Amino acid sequence: MDKEKQPINSYRRNLLKLLLVGGGAFLVGKFASPFINFWNGDKVIDEKIFQNFKFVETGNALKVFDKEGSEIFVFEKDTF
Repeated sequence: MDKEKQPINSYRRNLLKLLLVGGGAFLVGKFASPFINFWNGDKVIDEKIFQNFKFVETGNALKVFDKEGSEIFVFEKDTF
């Protein structure tokens, strides 16, 4: 009933540490991304309001909204 303790392989231990750190970094990135986008988000350059539609030009896209505020189209600006 007395089992001998075998030493854990160092490669296995390093792999488990790497997976744990990678998973933790992934979760922190998922939770922190809304705050990062809040500070570095798109800034409104131009805004045109019509009777039923609103056109908003940001640094990265031209967005079209309806009168309720729902996003209809997003035209992304491609930079090459």
